[in-house]
Amino acid sequence: MWNAGVSSQWRLGLLETVDEILIEKTLAGSLECYDVLMQRYEKDVFAVATGYTRSVDDSLDICQNVFLKAYRKLDTFEGRSSFKTWLVTIAKREGLNWVRTRSRKTPANVVDLETVQIQTEGDQEADLLDTERRQKVVDGLQILNQRSRLAVILRYFRDMSIREISAVLGCSEGVTRNLLFRSVRKLREAVATE
Repeated sequence: MWNAGVSSQWRLGLLETVDEILIEKTLAGSLECYDVLMQRYEKDVFAVATGYTRSVDDSLDICQNVFLKAYRKLDTFEGRSSFKTWLVTIAKREGLNWVRTRSRKTPANVVDLETVQIQTEGDQEADLLDTERRQKVVDGLQILNQRSRLAVILRYFRDMSIREISAVLGCSEGVTRNLLFRSVRKLREAVATE
């Protein structure tokens, strides 16, 4: 999406620009600035979408819808929360809409292990064991309800704060902590029994 004539030094400066400036420039018509915002938060939005769909293709569709809606509604962003929280909230709504419009009987593709983004290093045996552990975690996530799964993904896979997660879920920080505690306990039990 970058223009060939744009210098690499300008691009680097743009990548380090704070969200508020990028939003301001996007509203003034800079698609390059919105592209930077999309690149900055695409993994967060994808992680949320995958928590609802469990399918890479459907998650990518949701991501596309999220960024399109965010672009169209960018002038309504008031800055009461971070831009990341605002985007993740849109992703949550899009995920819920996706669930409502899809039949529960439609088989979902298995979540790609790379979407949980746990890095592995070491020999082949250790990689194989780690892959098996990751698959257990992914399978365990599926037993959680949507709200719990979203909270776990945002906290442990996307490193969002309790405050940010509370804003996305629309509840207090205490409720969020309790939800995470119960979800992690349930996830541990599920993984331990396999």
